Amino acid sequence: MSRWTTQAMPSLPGRWALVTGTGGLGLEAALATAGADVIVAGRDPDKGAAAIASINQRVPEAHVRFGGVDLDDLASIADFTTELVRTEQQLDILINNAGVMTPPDRRVPRRCRR
Repeated sequence: MSRWTTQAMPSLPGRWALVTGTGGLGLEAALATAGADVIVAGRDPDKGAAAIASINQRVPEAHVRFGGVDLDDLASIADFTTELVRTEQQLDILINNAGVMTPPDRRVPRRCRR
């Protein structure tokens, strides 16, 4: 079996992709390369700007922007999604990439505690 590469990515013009997290730029760059409009979502606007600059350096024709959201804050998530629904006609691809790791202990946001 051969390994999947970004060359196997189908063409995605006219598609909207939301990728959470401002690190691990390979996937965002691959989506931008394939012609998708990419929203890089995260809580740090400076890291978001750096992610966008990196993507634009790799893929000058990329359509990519930053969306501010703190995934530890349910009010921030609600505000972000309300704005997303208001401004975008569609969302075709969602990649939950933020904070993907195995933390040493489970932490629950204050608003989720019972």
